[in-house]
Amino acid sequence: MRKLLNTIYITNEKAYLCLDGENLVCKVDDEYKFRIPFDNVENIVCFSYLGCSPALMGKCVDKYTD
Repeated sequence: MRKLLNTIYITNEKAYLCLDGENLVCKVDDEYKFRIPFDNVENIVCFSYLGCSPALMGKCVDKYTD
């Protein structure tokens, strides 16, 4: 079974996304806001100026280029 429509929308302009092991982590002002398993996420839409870490970007590329 495939889970559909698991999209994360980041609207806080101070948010920064990164990887911690196999988890997607959102930090705002060096405070952790949420942590979810990366495999549960299908899409990430980020309206943030800070964006995301290079490790997270590489993980996203690896997930969808296989």
